[in-house]
Amino acid sequence: MSQKPIVSYQPIVDMHFTGLHWIEASAGTGKTYTLSSLMVRILLEEYLPKQIIATTFTRKAAAELKSRIRARLIEVLGLLESCRELTQDQVQARAKLESDILYQVILNQFSGLIAHACARLKLVIDQLEELFVGTLDSFSQKLLREFAFESGKIERMQITNDAKQYTVQLIHDELRAWIQQQPQSTVDYLLLKKKIKSQDAYIDLIETSLNFSSAYFKAVPAPTIDVDAFRTHAERFIQIELETLDSLTDFYDPEGQYYAVVAKKWRDQDKLKITLTQLLPEFLDQVKSQGIEVIFASHLSTHLSQLNELRKKVLNKCPVDVLAAFEQHPIIVELAEFFKQFDKLNQQLEHLESYLQYYLAQQVKQRLPELLQQKSETTFSQQIRTLAEALQGAQGQEFAKYVHARYPLILVDEFQDTNQDQDDMLAQIWRHPSRVKQGCMIMVGDRKQAIYGFRGGDMLTFLKAYQDVGTKAGRFYQLVHNHRSVKPLVEVVDALFQQQMDFGEQVEYTPVTAGTRPHPVLIQSGLENYAPLRWVQVNDKEHELEQVAWKIRDLLNQAAQSQLYFEKQGQRIELQADDIAVLSRNNPDLDKVHHHLLMLGIPVNRPSRKSVFKSGIARDVGAILTAIMNPFDEAKLKRALLTRLMGFNLHRFLQLQIQADGLSLFITKFEEIREMWMGQGFLTAWQSFLTEFKVWTNLVEQFSYDNEREVVNLRHISELLSQNSDELRGMHTLYHWYMRQLSNPMEREWEIERQLSNQAGVHLLTIHQSKGLEFKIVFLLGADRKLSDRSELNFSIREVQDHGTGKSVAQRVVALKREELLEPLEVEQHDQRALAEHRRLWYVALTRAQHRVYSMMSDQKGQSIYGLAFWRGHGANQFQHAFSLDEPCLEQCPEKVIAKKEHHNVQMIAQKYPQVHFYPRAKTSFSYLAQHLSHQQIKDRMAAQDMIEHHASDEVNAVTLVTPYQFEDLDHQQPLSWIRAHFPMGTLAGNFLHEIFEHIDFQDRRDWTLEIRRRFKNAYSSLWEQLFAKFQSDFHQHHDAEQHLLEMMAEWLAEVLETPIQPEFRLKQLVPEAHLAEFPFYLALADRIFGIQRIQQLFLEFGLNMPEFNAANSARYLNGSIDLVYYDGERYHIADYKSNYLGNHVEDYSAQAIQLSMTHASYWLQAALYLVALHRYLSIHIDDYNIDRDLGGASYLYLRGMNGTDQYGFNYWRPSSEFILRLDAILGYFAEDKNSKIA
Repeated sequence: MSQKPIVSYQPIVDMHFTGLHWIEASAGTGKTYTLSSLMVRILLEEYLPKQIIATTFTRKAAAELKSRIRARLIEVLGLLESCRELTQDQVQARAKLESDILYQVILNQFSGLIAHACARLKLVIDQLEELFVGTLDSFSQKLLREFAFESGKIERMQITNDAKQYTVQLIHDELRAWIQQQPQSTVDYLLLKKKIKSQDAYIDLIETSLNFSSAYFKAVPAPTIDVDAFRTHAERFIQIELETLDSLTDFYDPEGQYYAVVAKKWRDQDKLKITLTQLLPEFLDQVKSQGIEVIFASHLSTHLSQLNELRKKVLNKCPVDVLAAFEQHPIIVELAEFFKQFDKLNQQLEHLESYLQYYLAQQVKQRLPELLQQKSETTFSQQIRTLAEALQGAQGQEFAKYVHARYPLILVDEFQDTNQDQDDMLAQIWRHPSRVKQGCMIMVGDRKQAIYGFRGGDMLTFLKAYQDVGTKAGRFYQLVHNHRSVKPLVEVVDALFQQQMDFGEQVEYTPVTAGTRPHPVLIQSGLENYAPLRWVQVNDKEHELEQVAWKIRDLLNQAAQSQLYFEKQGQRIELQADDIAVLSRNNPDLDKVHHHLLMLGIPVNRPSRKSVFKSGIARDVGAILTAIMNPFDEAKLKRALLTRLMGFNLHRFLQLQIQADGLSLFITKFEEIREMWMGQGFLTAWQSFLTEFKVWTNLVEQFSYDNEREVVNLRHISELLSQNSDELRGMHTLYHWYMRQLSNPMEREWEIERQLSNQAGVHLLTIHQSKGLEFKIVFLLGADRKLSDRSELNFSIREVQDHGTGKSVAQRVVALKREELLEPLEVEQHDQRALAEHRRLWYVALTRAQHRVYSMMSDQKGQSIYGLAFWRGHGANQFQHAFSLDEPCLEQCPEKVIAKKEHHNVQMIAQKYPQVHFYPRAKTSFSYLAQHLSHQQIKDRMAAQDMIEHHASDEVNAVTLVTPYQFEDLDHQQPLSWIRAHFPMGTLAGNFLHEIFEHIDFQDRRDWTLEIRRRFKNAYSSLWEQLFAKFQSDFHQHHDAEQHLLEMMAEWLAEVLETPIQPEFRLKQLVPEAHLAEFPFYLALADRIFGIQRIQQLFLEFGLNMPEFNAANSARYLNGSIDLVYYDGERYHIADYKSNYLGNHVEDYSAQAIQLSMTHASYWLQAALYLVALHRYLSIHIDDYNIDRDLGGASYLYLRGMNGTDQYGFNYWRPSSEFILRLDAILGYFAEDKNSKIA
């Protein structure tokens, strides 16, 4: 741009929400405050939450921004509510008194529309969950899912957690394929020269190249390796005749004629003689005996280097003939030619190694999207590229219009860290010339804090976007008031940076002033905020890190002696270790400081970079999972028992082995957990294991400093297993996934150990980790150390023509950092880029402190131009300031001073322990309560679920009981009819019969066969096929088999309805108006623990011994559906259809047999619950309801045994009114003080 744009310093006041807006926010200048204030204005003036996108760099920053937005909205709403009764003039007068700029703007703008503004803000707050605040990665995922059709990317892709693993896999595959294509001799020499490495050695290079996928990757031509030429010369070399060495005696022998002209280094210690007469023969002997490849062996490296030296200057100035005699000697000539070919081979191998790196990078870049697509997965970076590609062309512009119409305003925070793919995507939607004025794009960042070049952030991208905003009439803003640091520190740091305002890469420092945010005062020896910038010149570079630990001990000692403290509003606040941070460019220095601090007993708080899968508890979980998978393998079971999770010590374990049934109990338990995992999923089984074996108690039973870490890691691992169990179906899949993580732990974000709740102490962070954070006192390690650029790639720039505009634009070029592959200009550009980012890194480091900075300097010569030395200078030009101080080093480690604390007896006041506990209002059902077999007792497993009860889900068809009512005279037993005996068993068959009885007219059988046929054909075709196949098998020649089978079904139904289930009453007597089929209900329960044991006791009291029921502590509703509610002319009754199979004879369905079946299946409980539900229903719908007069009983109809007589197939039960009323009371109501008729 030809001239600098006009800049505003008050974006909260000056911004109008159309077009492009560019905010540069220096460190500590209240960026989050500004953005949250702008968002309040946007939501109040222009857009609703669902129309806005706000993105930032990390999920943590996104969560903080959203919470700040909500807080500001609530603050402003409170302000406006307080102004409802004021006149417009009074509102404007109040605006002048407000110190908050946002308050001033809103009160002035809405002084006459206070009620409207309040209503608008209430609406916005109600809809705030629709506001998207996240990372650019998550936003791209949202767009591709929300606009799948418009983007053409219809296939749903899941974000993978194993992106690095896919890269490793591709490197492995491509490396093997490449090696197989090379001549064996070439591979041999590459291996001998260690030019082929393991796949891990290529990961960093390739992942870095993938971060710059939009850049031009400079190609490396494939070299030609002439191994045969080298071998030919080598073979000729080893055949030289050593006898000719005698003619060189005049040169290497001290008595020789030309010994005086030999260079001194060759004469010293007879070096020339030893080289020619000892090393050369030894070298030749080794090559002859072991082959030419031995020259690469380490034990011959000295021979090789000494012999190679002979090609250089051996003789001092001497006559030409003497020099020719030496240099043209056959041995010297062969040596020179051999090493010439040897160097050539080495160069070719170096070139081939570079080509291999380039080849792998290109292949992984090409194949990674394909591999991810095969797995229906993607990565965040790949997703961004997919989105950017979808926005290209005419169809892409249509897609962009849809997105822009849906989200007309976007706010992009940390814009300096965007990569080219991200900016291309943003530019196509919100910076397209046709849409610039139709919406609004706000870009926020600070070029001085662009320090993530290794992740793909590129200053070139930032500068091109800046120019683009300028050419499209965008507006520019700067935040220049530092609110983070105390005023003296702001002034001295600002003065320091003004010494060299050009940081490089078109980044210039913008002067700042102190903000208005109040800070506590740091007082040391009575002086307030004295010398906040301190330089510590260490005399010995090796003791720099030890000096830092001593300084921190000294500060804490001063705090303990009340010589150093913070003062806020007249109150003293003691300096704590948690107020101090140590920042470094690398982790090794932090490791050493960590060691020194721990040796001094100073607590340390350092973010973990360790994978949770490296922990001991992770290996223990692996052992437990292995035992669950193989419960009968004693070795694996014993390994599980010896984990910390099980709580066994060696003594207990040995005692267990002595017992005869020692392991049998655990085998049974682990087998039950395995079955649970198979049937109900991992989480249910895992929670059962944790509860059954009291794992949490075992972990903390004995005191250990690692207890909390073990608990946090176990919770972390449990979450990871639970999350992946949803995606990795099946036990074995999840188990093998977990074992892979154990065998190959990485440092992926989701697997890093989580911070402990009590983690406090001196903060140890890399400068990159510290970005966005602030600390009261900061130590900067190696503040003048030389830049060490370990990058394997070279970054430069080239000019290319833009096909769209025809203009010349800058393009990033990435190349392998090999001298022979690069032009001098490319190397220079890379060095300038690295140095500029190095300076930005130290800008970030120096702006983290609130009160004081200690800069550790180790350059004794005063020549460093790196780190803070770039601004501080040296000698006469060294930076001087009233708030800067040269801090002397400590001569020895200070002794620890323990603060004297006054002890006060504090009276403890505790709240009264509540007598009533509240639980989630969940549901339960009879089917859950009756699941009483031992391996199904999972506390509250289903009470937390919304259960769908099928008609026949409670039926038990297996004949597992031997009853005392079995008939001894088997010859006189009456067999069941064919249809009853052969009608299929199971839930599906039961559901069919329930639906038939639900839909037929009990008194008119004319349409029964039609209804049966329709049900079979439409919904139960598999059931019909099974039944019809049995019929044809038993009656092969039957004419019109289908119709006959349907008539048999109808006859069965008729006999069921003909059976007298009560004296003088049959179901066929019911008219449609006198019964209700499938009567659903929700039975409200008391807002307390469900009293299942009291119900059990009630049944015992009335002579019914029921099996143990499941607990459902958190249930607040009991749902169910009664098969039939009917009125017989006197009372209201219920009936429940059962297709249970009890035997093959009519006598197997006697009243006694049915009663025993009801006990086994807990149907007494079902009947009682259904009668209570009917009782509550009738008490509401009948005004003068009387339980004795109006409520009947329950008939359990075992359909297979109902044959029209009153002896078989049913059981009628009418419990006493007292029983029903007492059960009703035990169940209770949702609120005990409400009307007792609420059901």
